[in-house]
Amino acid sequence: MRDLTRQVRVAQRGTWFPLLVFAVITVIAIPVYRYAPYLDLFSACRSDADHTVCPSPNPAELGYWTGALVLAYAAIAAFYLRQSRQRGVGTPIRPYVIVGITLALLMAAVSIWLTFHPLIPVPADPLSADTVKVPAGPVAWLVNGLASPLAVIGLALLVLAWVERHWALLAYSVGYLAVGAFMGNQVIHSSSPWFFLPQLLVPAALLLLGSAAFALLRPAAEVQA
Repeated sequence: MRDLTRQVRVAQRGTWFPLLVFAVITVIAIPVYRYAPYLDLFSACRSDADHTVCPSPNPAELGYWTGALVLAYAAIAAFYLRQSRQRGVGTPIRPYVIVGITLALLMAAVSIWLTFHPLIPVPADPLSADTVKVPAGPVAWLVNGLASPLAVIGLALLVLAWVERHWALLAYSVGYLAVGAFMGNQVIHSSSPWFFLPQLLVPAALLLLGSAAFALLRPAAEVQA
């Protein structure tokens, strides 16, 4: 019975595909970050004769991530359904997809709230004398980091590890989540229009490497299924 259970779980897995999809949407985000104009949808930008100050993230970037993540989960669900028909073994992918989409929408809501209620110190604001100077506590850094799109991907991967009963994916997801939360808390001071590249290329590389590793290390029975 144990051997049969293990074989079924192996046949249900398609770990490499979600990682590949997330890597693709992370890379596609690069031109969005670089060329999308700042959309002041919430009338949060302030300006004077010399300066214009707008909160982060750009609503265009937030809209991209929300839409891209929802489409990614739709593609992942379709992949697992097709795989189930081919192998004759169903995968309980619905909880993962529901949690993933919920996290994407929650990320958007929390990011909008943080636009008006920042929890971590912000760079000097030339238009305000009330720049935050008190260091933020660990809870504030945690909330801010977990609200980033990269951390949201990591949280959803934890659910996928539970769905697939995949210990290797669990270890990978914990490591990726730590990187995503760390990147989400970085405040970069740079005049380069490409300052954001490390925040996207590092997670994208981790996702691509993870996808390749899980694809190459699949058991022979899974590859032939």
